[in-house]
Amino acid sequence: SNGKMTVAVLGDGIVPLRIEPNQDGKEEVSTDFTCSLGDQNNVKARVVLMNGHKTLNEHYFKQAASKKDTWPFSGNGDKFRTMIIFCDELEYKHGSGSKDSSLVLSSADGTFFVSIDTPFVAQGGQPSAPNGKLTAVHCLTPLYGMSEPHWVIEYMEHHLAAGVSHLHIYNYDLFTPELKSVFEEYQRLGVITYHDWSNEGSGLYTQNPTYEHAKWTASTDCLLRSRGLYDYALFGDIDEVWLGDTTTDAPGDVGSGLAQCQKAHEESNGAKIGCCVHSHTMTSVYSKLTSEEEAKNMLLLRRYSRSEAGPHCPGNCECLQYGPDPNGGPTKVCLDMYRKYAKGRQKYIVNTRDLAIEPRPLFTHAISRDNDEMDRIMEILPDDSLHVRHYQGHWLARKGLLETLEEKSVPIPDPILNKVEQNIKTSQKLSEIYNSRVTKGVEWITPIDRAPILVDAQQQQVSSDDDGEIAVEDELAAEIVRGAAHLPDGTTDLKFRPGTLPLKTTDALQICYSDKDVYKEHFRRGATDRVSVSEEHKLIYVMLPKSGSSTARFMMENKFGAREKSENFLEFGTGSLANYTVLSFIRDPLSRFFSQYDEAYARTGPWQRGYRKEDGYTHPAPYLFENLGSYRDYEDIFCPPETRSDRKECTFRETQENGTLAARLERYAFEYDGRVPFDIHLHLQVPLLSFRGTGRTVHIDEVYNTTAAKVGWESLAKRHRVDLSAPNKDGGAGVIQGRSYPRRFDKKYISDRTKQRICELGMLDYCCLNLPLPPPCSNLYCRLDEAGTDGNPLRIQPWSHPESK
Repeated sequence: SNGKMTVAVLGDGIVPLRIEPNQDGKEEVSTDFTCSLGDQNNVKARVVLMNGHKTLNEHYFKQAASKKDTWPFSGNGDKFRTMIIFCDELEYKHGSGSKDSSLVLSSADGTFFVSIDTPFVAQGGQPSAPNGKLTAVHCLTPLYGMSEPHWVIEYMEHHLAAGVSHLHIYNYDLFTPELKSVFEEYQRLGVITYHDWSNEGSGLYTQNPTYEHAKWTASTDCLLRSRGLYDYALFGDIDEVWLGDTTTDAPGDVGSGLAQCQKAHEESNGAKIGCCVHSHTMTSVYSKLTSEEEAKNMLLLRRYSRSEAGPHCPGNCECLQYGPDPNGGPTKVCLDMYRKYAKGRQKYIVNTRDLAIEPRPLFTHAISRDNDEMDRIMEILPDDSLHVRHYQGHWLARKGLLETLEEKSVPIPDPILNKVEQNIKTSQKLSEIYNSRVTKGVEWITPIDRAPILVDAQQQQVSSDDDGEIAVEDELAAEIVRGAAHLPDGTTDLKFRPGTLPLKTTDALQICYSDKDVYKEHFRRGATDRVSVSEEHKLIYVMLPKSGSSTARFMMENKFGAREKSENFLEFGTGSLANYTVLSFIRDPLSRFFSQYDEAYARTGPWQRGYRKEDGYTHPAPYLFENLGSYRDYEDIFCPPETRSDRKECTFRETQENGTLAARLERYAFEYDGRVPFDIHLHLQVPLLSFRGTGRTVHIDEVYNTTAAKVGWESLAKRHRVDLSAPNKDGGAGVIQGRSYPRRFDKKYISDRTKQRICELGMLDYCCLNLPLPPPCSNLYCRLDEAGTDGNPLRIQPWSHPESK
């Protein structure tokens, strides 16, 4: 700490110490033993114990005695004997004999003697990530009671996809051949540190009487090993999955919570050394899987997408006040509850970058069991910043509450689940292990036949009222597309919010329908069009304008040896193209529209050949180019003469327009009916992936989001053994960026009302690509019906199609 190397020992059990009040009446721990190392003898030892809700004396001595417990180590019943022993005055001498000597702890009377021969773990240190992103290590508590590999693989891949850099694995009894192979593979990849935490490996220390196989010792060990190496450490169990903010460009990434915790640390001048997060009980693990789910061997993380609608006291909260149900229910409900720390089954993260923070033994639900102290040193993060999904609920099962429990649909974002699936698929070893058998669920749960009672996650599910408002039924729509439910009798369709279906983008596209009359001008002219084909790697890239297509075409040609040629989309996945992977990149429709419009505007200006008056062309929105006869007139608006010394500056300079161009975009957004775009760059994405004759999508295997284009190309390169570091034709390397001219209109002048309108115009893309609406867009919905006549009855489309305003 603070640049000083300190020798310390992590331990558990009974040592010669006294816990007595000091002059201020506060408990103080004194030791009756010393530390020796090499030629340094009998240096004073200092012990730090875990704080609790009782006195240190009760937790260390009396708590065990009151239960006639003879086991010397930490155990159930709040017996806290995990400790860190500091030998503050010992000098750790690099390159000297002390480095290889045994550390001896001994009492003067000879009744206590311990010689520690394990190698020293010198505290390392490394800078934060060069991009400024905070780094995280996941300290998993001891693993036990499992024999199947599915959940373990998904768990590892989820957290790596969600922004965790490394995991520490403390293995008590997961020693089946498959699980051994899984751990070996992740060790080979360098993403886990493996610890043999078995009875044999620990000299019987981790057996049952020690609380959950020495959970507190494992967590503290991980803390000590991680200091200086990462910014934060996450502490949790194998049935708890961490998830960050789902509304960011990297939905679900834990970085959102790390940043908020770091802000609390800095604003408190270092007083806040960690943060607690709420636990969401994922009760869907108690529902038996459908035969379709079992047959598909679908990700468990994708299957189990429902949580309890709200905390259920006293299982994961403490009710402070009961009273009449505000909604008129017949039974009393909890009106005020306490969800912090142990009462709420919270989990936590700890700052491991700041070495001025002295390490201490760690508890389960917070740094310590002392809630008053935790209020001073820990921040409680909001659910939408970071939380854990607890795939458990034994307290509900014991009370017979599962049959009547209300649930809500809270799927993990597709970008994370898609990456999990992709990484499993691309690893030959993991794929073989994962697909060697079909799993029926998680091993620690016995599922039952139960029908979910669904409520809306944001309390928006309402019955039709007197004004004719239609119910928003995200959860029922989710159950229908999963094959677990059907439209209620007498119902022809359902209304749901975009981005809420538990489907990958490719799966959502397969039940998408682009109305042939409404969107007829958005389709390709025929079934044959130019695509980028790599014969060597059996890849076909389908181009979508303004969705990373410049990058994609470059990467396909320069890295995958592709060439552009015409192919019949009807033949994708069949015949000579059966072994080809068809892929494309998509983009958020609001962000894409701004790029679409800018490109279409410049391409169809009255200065462009084919769009001039003398060419006989009449623009459908002539007001867009009012008083603009040439490109230089246009350039003078976004790059005013008084702001430049040379016109060459204007090409890559940020716009300095005064709102004129933005105002024309806003007028166009409201006058455009969304049906007849004046340029190919204004076409929606979904019709370009669909057949004009049927309105259904083409065969497509993989869809990547441009917000994670770099990750997508790196994944493809890894799978096809393509070296992205090899120089390109231009001398560069890696994943190149496409054309990046600054926008010519200034987005700061675009009103929220206009953004809402643009989202409305792009609802076909939002619905069929299963993308959530970005702020400030809201109150726009999708439709799910069973009116398909092509052998697939389900159809997704916008709730209402765009019209001009």
